[in-house]
Amino acid sequence: MRQLNPLAVIVLFTGSKDKSLQVLDIETGKVTLRKPNAHSEPLNALLTLNDHLLASGDDQGCVKVWDTRQRKVAMKYHENVDFISDMSFVEHKKTLLATGGDGCLSIFDIRKSKPVAVSENQDDELLCVEVVRNTTKAIVGTQDGVLLLFSWGNWGDCTDRFPGHPSSVDSMVKVDDSTIMTASGDGIIRAIGILPNRLVGAVGDHGDMPIERIRLTRDGTWVGTCSHDSTVRFWSVEEALREDEEDEVAEEQDLTAHDSGDEDKEVQSGNEDDAVGDVTGTIEVSPAPIGSKRTNTNASTDEDSSDEGTQERQRKKKPKKAKRGIGGGKKANAAFFADID
Repeated sequence: MRQLNPLAVIVLFTGSKDKSLQVLDIETGKVTLRKPNAHSEPLNALLTLNDHLLASGDDQGCVKVWDTRQRKVAMKYHENVDFISDMSFVEHKKTLLATGGDGCLSIFDIRKSKPVAVSENQDDELLCVEVVRNTTKAIVGTQDGVLLLFSWGNWGDCTDRFPGHPSSVDSMVKVDDSTIMTASGDGIIRAIGILPNRLVGAVGDHGDMPIERIRLTRDGTWVGTCSHDSTVRFWSVEEALREDEEDEVAEEQDLTAHDSGDEDKEVQSGNEDDAVGDVTGTIEVSPAPIGSKRTNTNASTDEDSSDEGTQERQRKKKPKKAKRGIGGGKKANAAFFADID
């Protein structure tokens, strides 16, 4: 595995199956440091931590931190029992995270000889790790294609799971604090949003060939991928995210147009109901035939009042009952006109 030192001195660190560790000067092509037996097992992962520190992991779960100035091991940890697949470092916390094929995530403070924590076995190979969301979440890719989310400081078990990849998540890289890109065994590079967890879109692919590694350039404008198809390809981060944003805008516009259409239908239906109500009201209060005496809304009151007088005369012997039993007075008129409104 190779990784360029992202700092001022341009060197290349290499870890080999022959258990050796080498540092090459890119400008001269010369080996500036070589450790023939850096590990007791073949090396599988390398990560530059800062100007003078390098971390390496081997096939049996051993992690070593090297001081390149003194050319010797500064710290050694052996908490995993299977290969170290990937590592991530948080500079301001001096914390190193390592994923293992044994299903455990190991956390180290590189200033201390003992581990900070080792997670429970996740019943799957852990293949890659990144830290996002202002150092509050660690994202881990698995062999089954599930992304595991760990909360910082709560390393015992994952706090969330995000399935969706049809094949293994072999490698990942952080694009910004809420977006990662994943390289999968199905040959597709995907952009993933974290909290809320969502698939932003597919960035590109290597056909059906698995992607072994994905990395971001120092300026953050390109991601490089290497695959089993024996190619190294580069993808524009800005273009990929812009296309996804355009797709999201188009989808939102389609949804808005669809919702507007539904609202128009509802308004039209409401107008039809109002029209029916208007016709009914007109029938109820239609004017008298030509030549007859003009009637108005008070006519109903007059008729009701006349009926009331008749009923009172007929029921003088039962005044209380008649008082409660008025059938066409002001209350009835109020209810009638309320219905028309």
